[in-house]
Formats: sequence, structure tokens, C-alpha cells
Amino acid sequence: MNILRATLACVVSSGRLTSLGVNVGEEIFQLLLAEQCSYPIGMPLKLVFKETEVLLASSFVVTTANIHCAIIDKIEQGEALSQVTLDYRGVNVIAIVPTLLFDGLSLGVGDEVYWMVSPSEISLMEEV
Repeated sequence: MNILRATLACVVSSGRLTSLGVNVGEEIFQLLLAEQCSYPIGMPLKLVFKETEVLLASSFVVTTANIHCAIIDKIEQGEALSQVTLDYRGVNVIAIVPTLLFDGLSLGVGDEVYWMVSPSEISLMEEV
């Protein structure tokens, strides 16, 4: 699992759905929860998401997903899947992607890459 430390910045609720904005450093992530959020603004939280939910792109794309820039730190290629370790603001973010698709990006260690995760694929945990 990928884990990023964050701070709750804004909450918008409508019925049982909640849209959250959280700050990871100076960057904003959007989350969509199928529940009400009772956390106060400013609360430290952890964002948790699976490695298989991280998508990669060689250039910026306009999307409704959270998109952020990182540097490729390590690549472990298998026949079917590749594990790509990213350095995002000094924290490792791991993406597990199909090898054939990753090869098509023509990226290597040290290259800048854009990574994305859908707002509905991020879970929240309280910072302990």
C-alpha cells in the first residue's frame, strides 16, 4: 500500500457523498467518499491507496484524477507486470503496471513521470 501524510483542507458533503481536499505538502489531492466525514479541517491524516491503482503518463494530461509529478527511482520489470518506484516529494510511491504498456512510455530511472490516482480509490486513515 502507498501511504502519504496529508492535512484535511476542505470538506463538501451532499447526502451520503463527501468530497475532500487534502494537502500533501503544498499539493492538493481530491478524495471522494461514500460516507460523511467528521474530521475537522486541519486534521493530519494518511492517504492510502493500492499500487495497482496508480497510473503513469510520460507527459501531463488533463484528467479528473489526481495527477502529480515524480522521478522514477527504480524499475523492476517482469514479463506481465512492472513495479515502478517513484520519488514523490521524498516519499516512495509504487505503481504496478502492465509491462507492455510501461515499455511504450519509454521511461527509465531518473526520468520525470506523471502519476495519477482516482479520487474514489484513496482511503483515509487517522494519523496516530
